[in-house]
Amino acid sequence: MDGESGRTSGRPSSCRLVGAALFACCLVASLLPLPAAFAQAPVSATGELPNVECLRLMRRAEVARLSSRAAAEVEWLKRALRDCNESAAPLTALLRAHGRRPLPGNEAQEYRKALIATFDDPSSAPPPGVLEHIARGDEADESVLRAAFGLVEKQLALGGGDLSRFLRLKALLEQRLGRRREAAETLAELRSLEPRNEEIAWALLRLFTILSNWDDAADLLGEMVEGGARGLRSRYAQALARAGRVDEANEQLLLVAAELDRGDQLGLNDFAAEVLAAAWNLRDAGRFEEAEGLFRLAHEHAPPEERVGREAALALVHLYGSAEERAAHRQAVTDAWLQVTDPQLLLNEGANQLSAGNYDRAIALLKRAAEELGHLEAVWYNLGFAAYRAERWDEAAQALDRASELNDQRADTFFFSGLALTRLERWEEAIPRLLRTLELDPERRLAHYQLWVGFRLLGREDEAARHQAAYDALGDE
Repeated sequence: MDGESGRTSGRPSSCRLVGAALFACCLVASLLPLPAAFAQAPVSATGELPNVECLRLMRRAEVARLSSRAAAEVEWLKRALRDCNESAAPLTALLRAHGRRPLPGNEAQEYRKALIATFDDPSSAPPPGVLEHIARGDEADESVLRAAFGLVEKQLALGGGDLSRFLRLKALLEQRLGRRREAAETLAELRSLEPRNEEIAWALLRLFTILSNWDDAADLLGEMVEGGARGLRSRYAQALARAGRVDEANEQLLLVAAELDRGDQLGLNDFAAEVLAAAWNLRDAGRFEEAEGLFRLAHEHAPPEERVGREAALALVHLYGSAEERAAHRQAVTDAWLQVTDPQLLLNEGANQLSAGNYDRAIALLKRAAEELGHLEAVWYNLGFAAYRAERWDEAAQALDRASELNDQRADTFFFSGLALTRLERWEEAIPRLLRTLELDPERRLAHYQLWVGFRLLGREDEAARHQAAYDALGDE
């Protein structure tokens, strides 16, 4: 500790004001980032401003913190707690220091109790700047935040001071305490006092969005658009759509479309993506007719080669097209793939068609891929599995046998090959494949069942009984 004098008598009042400003700057440096709408114009204090001695000691503690001298920081803060005319600031700083490096014993708990006690009497409570610091800091637990909130409510009830500042504090504390709906109401009241403050509007819009309060979000966005924020029109339309105000949403989207530059491919694609998202939201809500209009709007504006355009076109065909249109689309796709010669593309599309359940189309594509990629197990496995799903048993067994030659460690290959042969009642051929399945996967219960049936049909009762027992034993798993 140094020997600087702590005397303040005789100093002009302007010195105290300068010191208070310096103290506020020190606090701001340690705040967590939050919307600037919560930290604006100065306001009169609820209690005394820190005196010069307090500012000096707090400055010493901050220097120690920045120099990574934790013990010295705590000592300066404890001295500040003894000598300051305002205790909330050093108490808050001590709790912050505790968060970085725990204090011994029950010190932190005692400091927390003392901090809460400072909120009991509005006439001697900490000034708003300190309250803001507490509200933003990680060191403030729920009990401290609740106490600070109680003080702010008392100040609002008493009136006087800067109403906007205390409403900001109230909204901030409500958010910290998880009271988002109440925070939205407070911000709405604050916005009525400062209707041109964009940061308050954005903070309120964020809460409406989190709360899925789409009607209020749409109204707020509408005001912002009318105020000149034309770039928000698409977002306004999305909020209207989510609120179920479909006609208004479509009107706004048409206005956006009219303003688009047809030469701006990126802009067109972004707009179409927004419209497509709104269409799917309506579709998910069961509003199928309204969704169709948005799908068509997206399709009209999306560059056709982009994903958004393709997705909109597919949605229109499969969700709203006639049977004839869907059949024509399928034929067009088939014809287009007839022109593709890249075997890897054919393999990938064959796998896609298999996943989609279009087994015959998958078989046609995979057979073409196999002409050049016959050395790949994946070609034959996918081809065999597609044939199995299409109930083309002989083709399935042949393709899967080719796959097993390239990889004899995949149990599914032997299993489905064996199943295909059982469908053809070629039990003598099916049994070795099913036995190999069990070598690779001993707990494949259905393989035991098929072997039980097969051995019994072949009159090999002992082997049938063994697989029946294994099948029954695995039944509880």
